Amino acid sequence: MRNAGYVGSSLLTPRRKPPGQERSTGDKEANLSVNTLRAAVERAIAHLKNWKILATRYRGPLTRFALVAKAVTALTFYKNGW
Repeated sequence: MRNAGYVGSSLLTPRRKPPGQERSTGDKEANLSVNTLRAAVERAIAHLKNWKILATRYRGPLTRFALVAKAVTALTFYKNGW
């Protein structure tokens, strides 16, 4: 898949519209699936940022950050009934 905004990176991005042309049906379907996936990831990040410890600069020991992130994720899943 061609990269739209991040040329040269390995990020999954929507396909660009060719100059002076419309997107093909295949490109539109590919973009829809990419955008659906990206929206889900954005929502997950937004939910995690509801926890102040992840919304602001983490000030604790870096060795414990993974544990804090796992705890926040588990509490978020518990709160949402996932």
